[in-house]
Amino acid sequence: MKTEEISVLTDPMPWGQEFLIEGGKRFARKLRDFFWPNQSFFYHPLYRGHFAVTRSLIEGLQKNNISFNYNPYSANQLADSVIVLAGIKTLQQAIRLKKKGKIKKLLAGPNIVNFSSDYDYIVASPEIDYYIVNSKWTLDLYLAECKALQGRCIIWPAGVNTNYWRPDPKIDRKSILIFEKQNKGPVGPVSPYADYLRGLGWPVKVLQYGTFTHDQYLHMLQNSCLMLGFVIDESQGIAWAEAWSVDVPTLIWENNSNVSKGRSYKSSTAPFLCDQNGLFFKEFEDFKTQFNYWVTHKEQFSPREWTLQNMSDEICAAKLYKLAIK
Repeated sequence: MKTEEISVLTDPMPWGQEFLIEGGKRFARKLRDFFWPNQSFFYHPLYRGHFAVTRSLIEGLQKNNISFNYNPYSANQLADSVIVLAGIKTLQQAIRLKKKGKIKKLLAGPNIVNFSSDYDYIVASPEIDYYIVNSKWTLDLYLAECKALQGRCIIWPAGVNTNYWRPDPKIDRKSILIFEKQNKGPVGPVSPYADYLRGLGWPVKVLQYGTFTHDQYLHMLQNSCLMLGFVIDESQGIAWAEAWSVDVPTLIWENNSNVSKGRSYKSSTAPFLCDQNGLFFKEFEDFKTQFNYWVTHKEQFSPREWTLQNMSDEICAAKLYKLAIK
């Protein structure tokens, strides 16, 4: 009798035709993690696929006391409901197992393909009960390419660990943090924004993507009263949610389109930005207006409260769990 309610996969199981290759990969990863532990921002020896997404679901399920297993070794260990979070080979294996009756309900996404047409529209395979997307704009993008997904996609953002991402009440926060996830494209360099704020007397720290650890980012957020964000697009914006969880509102540069692999599409730089956690600005002059609004309406913003109600690990995991077992 199966005791797990859900199985979560980010890698193919060493089972069937993948036994030797995947078994060898798992053994090699264990050796690597033992001899060369990596402490980079996005790495963890347990959470594979997209680190933040996998971590959120696994730890959210644990916090909700939901029985599950993660990357089991055999199809015989699979729960009736399976969620494939990442990996095209992982999804291909799960589809074969669904056809054989080893899986009763299959959910997949959000970190498998960039476009719904990738890999010959595999995400629209009839074996997939629901395909997971991060936000409304990613849903629109998938449906525009593949009408067969209509009614079979669900929006599910990963959560954040609100016990880790929390403000430090002992710190008097007076700095402004600028998070630069890109320094090219329509927005240009962020230096004019930093210079403007410094000219007003605000201490400013510019943070470039990929140059820091979680602890460093947390420390900078705990010392900040506001964060500016610059990025071309975000399917969800987990870094923004981490700031909101530390009770830091955000001013995010607004961009509504992008081009990838020769395809133009509508997008967003912060799909879950709202009046409670921050504001958009369109260009430099509009930034001045929005910044002044924040200065004069600080009491309007309660980003941590919004995060606790909408985007904690446990809340987000519970939402996906309900979809997986219903």
